[in-house]
Amino acid sequence: MSTKIPFKAGSQLVAMSSLELLLAAATYSSLGVVLPFMVMDLDWNWAQAGFGFTVLGAVTGVASSVPPLLIRRLGVRNTVLIGGLLASLGLYLLHGVNSLPQYYIAAAICGLAYPMMASIPTTFLVSRLFQRQSTALGVAATISGMGTVVGPLMVLGVLALQGQTWRNYWEYQALAILAATVLCVIIGLERRFSRPARDELIAQEADPVAPTIMPDQVETAPPRRGSNIYRTSVDWTTKVAMRTSQFKILAAAYCLNMMCLVTVTSLSVGHLIERGVPETVAGGMLSIEALIAVLIRGFSGVLGDIFDPKHLVSFALCATMIGCAVLALTADHVMLLFYAVGTGIGFGTTQLACTVLLLNYFGRKYNLELFSAMCVTGAISALGPLIGGVIRDVSGSFSLIFLLLSVLSAGVFMLVLFMKPPYPEELPASVDEPVGDADIEYGQLAE
Repeated sequence: MSTKIPFKAGSQLVAMSSLELLLAAATYSSLGVVLPFMVMDLDWNWAQAGFGFTVLGAVTGVASSVPPLLIRRLGVRNTVLIGGLLASLGLYLLHGVNSLPQYYIAAAICGLAYPMMASIPTTFLVSRLFQRQSTALGVAATISGMGTVVGPLMVLGVLALQGQTWRNYWEYQALAILAATVLCVIIGLERRFSRPARDELIAQEADPVAPTIMPDQVETAPPRRGSNIYRTSVDWTTKVAMRTSQFKILAAAYCLNMMCLVTVTSLSVGHLIERGVPETVAGGMLSIEALIAVLIRGFSGVLGDIFDPKHLVSFALCATMIGCAVLALTADHVMLLFYAVGTGIGFGTTQLACTVLLLNYFGRKYNLELFSAMCVTGAISALGPLIGGVIRDVSGSFSLIFLLLSVLSAGVFMLVLFMKPPYPEELPASVDEPVGDADIEYGQLAE
């Protein structure tokens, strides 16, 4: 295979990942650091402030059903462009917030835009452009994850400038997102991704259908790397896949990971400051956690092509359990490093490994819809900041919410630990070639 194809695929992956980097920095990782300043200036309580984060997370989860529809009908480029315009609008509205309704509306608009520009279109591109999908997803997650590292630093940097407030910060981010989106759509992605992705399904359905395979004949496709990795040779339909216990467990792991992520991101700084930790140390721990998540993502992506990604999910949930428990129980600066490292490993690995398992277990053809469905369940995760804010207002401390997240992580860890690959009782109507062997609509796959 020529080196030209991997370069093209890689450049598009970098373009999408860089856009997600800026988006993550401008929304989730920034809001948790800006929120204490907004609470102080606008005289809100933490339940009201936390609900805004809940709106952002809930709308992001529910809106995850929108990108597959847009990608199938309008193509990836147009979907990303629509998302960028909405994100810019939402961030600019945050700049002018004076009341809670304005805050919630702005957060909802940002939540609606987020899935159109983040992991759903990126995962679609990876599944169409790369054979070593875990490695490619690891690269994408590493680049995009830098947004959680630089987000808090960007906030502190702007606020450190004379005359600059949190309102100026949201204004700058709105302009940056708009410019980055236009560059990504015009320069970063090839024209073929302007075509509706439904053409792919039509082309595949027009091909001769392979002979029907009985359930006891289902085997794994020959692994490209790692002899112990299960990869289905059948492209599962959405309905059949969503009925399996494996999909439900992966959705639970993804949802819990997002709940821990948004809760820790939004409330940990305020929690640590209340326990006597200096503001710079509290924000610094959030950046250390994000840096660990970034570093572990690339490493996990490579490991996901060598070892069973199920083991990565189990390890990540165990690390999250420890990190949340430490955050709840101590304010010692040295011990807080265990919180930052533990949650960093968990946040950096869980989503990536769940995404790879979804492709390995159920195939590529309907992954756009399956991955979207898994993301939709993440809407439940948005309850974390709201529950945490209520607990803080009632008990005077955030500790209980982090202990609860630790216990839930332990429970899902046990489910993943004993999970086995799915074997269909009912097979999809058509059976395609093993994933990665052909790409009918979107071109040749890259190594």
